[in-house]
Amino acid sequence: MTDTKTGDQSIRRAARQAAVAAQARRRAKTAERDKRLDAAALTLIVTLAERDALERRAGAAIRAMLTDGLTLTDVVTWIDGEATLKEATRLAGLAPTGEPQP
Repeated sequence: MTDTKTGDQSIRRAARQAAVAAQARRRAKTAERDKRLDAAALTLIVTLAERDALERRAGAAIRAMLTDGLTLTDVVTWIDGEATLKEATRLAGLAPTGEPQP
């Protein structure tokens, strides 16, 4: 009877150890994934902020060209089609840094 009880305890102990090891592996994988996602999210946030700043600069340049008497169609022609009329219109409408968007 003692051998069976000892054997059962041994099986339970081994099962617990295996479960704890599996949980540790899962936690490690989750931590690695979270670290990768955090890095990707940070890169995305910074890149979007940089894009927004560059778009505001482009909008300011377009508005300066409009102030000099060009039309949006002229602007697109002047930049040799690097932007579409639709994009130039959108960029021209962006508020400069520090001003609220309409």
